[in-house]
Amino acid sequence: MSSPLLHIEGLRFAWTPGRPVLDIPELRLERGEHLFLRGPSGSGKSTLLNLIGGVMVAQGGSIVIDGENLGRMSAAARDRFRAERIGFVFQMFNLLPYLNAIENVMLALDFAPQRRRRAALEGDLAAQARALLERLQLAPEALSSRGAGALSVGQQQRVAAARALFGGPSLVIADEPTSALDSDARKAFLDLLFAECRRAHSALLFVSHDRSLETSFDRSLDLSSINQVVH
Repeated sequence: MSSPLLHIEGLRFAWTPGRPVLDIPELRLERGEHLFLRGPSGSGKSTLLNLIGGVMVAQGGSIVIDGENLGRMSAAARDRFRAERIGFVFQMFNLLPYLNAIENVMLALDFAPQRRRRAALEGDLAAQARALLERLQLAPEALSSRGAGALSVGQQQRVAAARALFGGPSLVIADEPTSALDSDARKAFLDLLFAECRRAHSALLFVSHDRSLETSFDRSLDLSSINQVVH
């Protein structure tokens, strides 16, 4: 049996000593798997994503991604690892409003030289960014003519997804990325995200409280079923 892409064991985290937020004996995400992680607001979903992404450090246990233990890395090494191996789609998208769509997508490679070299083997980077945005159905007039701050919510969402996927990260983490969309737009976006994750051979960890989406995933998991802390 091959090793999972993500393997968490004995994870413990608390904002305040003695008041744990997360106590997770084990969580596995297989390579290329699409996992839907659900739970109400305040249950620790975003905290878990920040720990997996190396933005924060747990007080106990281990998080291993692609065979690398995040807890054994320095802060600088975690930053480099995150840039190379993980793509984030944030709830608020976090685009730079003065850059256009293509420029925002290409930002993903600015701090990821290995990811940039892999992408460069496929040809011109700007052309690849444009093609990815087109596959995500960003309107042609929105591609390069204006800053991202002038785009609609749905357009910004597609740009954020393209930035996360560009260069083929091992793992894509999406934190409530469809919360601002209506039901038809949510389903359409999800179909596009799945297709691009398969194309990039990326696993997907998708966090949401919207259970109407979960049947589309390979697996669905309630955080409360693995977190021994009762919220």
